[in-house]
Amino acid sequence: MARQDKIAHYISEARKFAEAAFEEFEKGEGAQSDVLIRDAAEKAWNAVLQATNALLLGKGFPEEKIRSHRERRLALDSLESKDPQVKDKGLSDRFGAREHRLHERCFYEGEYITEKVKDDLWKAKAYIEDIEKMLQTVP
Repeated sequence: MARQDKIAHYISEARKFAEAAFEEFEKGEGAQSDVLIRDAAEKAWNAVLQATNALLLGKGFPEEKIRSHRERRLALDSLESKDPQVKDKGLSDRFGAREHRLHERCFYEGEYITEKVKDDLWKAKAYIEDIEKMLQTVP
């Protein structure tokens, strides 16, 4: 698959997972289901991962160097030190915040406040949108 096709695929996946996260959250909130709310958080986290993969590929990182969360964090940190747009958007901090709040605290530890999960879903969506805008200027 060509680089641009991979980037488009990751963005498409990010959008799909973000949408699924909101749907699952609504179901979970209505049913007061801990499992559905935690699953919604994990779907939003996956959306962030997919968008991050798209950004890093678009900025020239080889796919085999961004397979783990650690590799993505390091790549974002490196990119932020070189790319003012990435730095201005605080993508490294935002990635870390979503990882901690959605993936670690909510999904794994079950530690959350429902309204804050909803806020984090919106923040994940904004992260994806910012990356999509950045990728529009990548050749």
